[in-house]
Amino acid sequence: MRGAVLLLPLLAAVLLPAAAAAGGGNGSCVRSCGGMTLPYPFGFSSDCTIRLGCDVGAGVVFVGGTRELGLVVRNFTPRALILKLQPNCSRLFNASVAALFSDSYAPASRNALVVSSCAEAAQISNCSSSPERFLDRNSSHCTDESIRCIVPPTNSTRGHHFLNKSEVLRSNCTGLVSAVSYSDAGGPSLLLGALELDWWVPGPCRCDARANCTQFPATRTRPEAFQCECPEGLEGDGFVEGTGCREVSKSKCDRSNYLSRDCGKIVLVGLIMAGNLLMHLIS
Repeated sequence: MRGAVLLLPLLAAVLLPAAAAAGGGNGSCVRSCGGMTLPYPFGFSSDCTIRLGCDVGAGVVFVGGTRELGLVVRNFTPRALILKLQPNCSRLFNASVAALFSDSYAPASRNALVVSSCAEAAQISNCSSSPERFLDRNSSHCTDESIRCIVPPTNSTRGHHFLNKSEVLRSNCTGLVSAVSYSDAGGPSLLLGALELDWWVPGPCRCDARANCTQFPATRTRPEAFQCECPEGLEGDGFVEGTGCREVSKSKCDRSNYLSRDCGKIVLVGLIMAGNLLMHLIS
């Protein structure tokens, strides 16, 4: 399923109908900040199902309690938040890992973490491509740090699998420099300087009758949860507390608009996909 490019500063204009319709789900949830409006279940206040941060001056949405970590949200899809991680050796590892795992989202196992200054006994790999090929040591505050990679589990299979927080922390690294996200949608490819956080809504399925519901059984660290998605030909977020699913008029699905959210496609934001490079960056 291919996505239409949507830049974050334009979220308000593109997602305004969805945000207005979703207002009844979390009536006290603040979904707007500056010129940005988020779709359900995201928002900027403690009453929102999934709370994110907002920097009005910079015009960015971020994950974690502070903008300084640089965990900037560049994209919302029906299944994941895509973060842009500018290479930065001064990004604190433990604080960043803590921010990336919550009751409503976690890094998918299709991510590789680019890290620095790790413990000698850590179960991590050398990045087979020289760090200078994907980071500028001056602009990324990197000097003599040893750059390594925490790679996805080799036994991962198709489905919803996540990086293990405890195992990641056991690497005892100092910095989270960047990340690489692998995608097999439309052919093997990479999102460079990006990290995908799969997200979910806690509780049993509360999807529109016409939506597809993906359920996540409860685990030791997470309660039962679910995701909703409207099938092709229907628009909306699929959630009962959001916009649900609605019929799309033919005029919205002509050739010029076929990749829009109104035609049931995933919306992608401002990321460059680089193909067939996974084995060149990590080993």
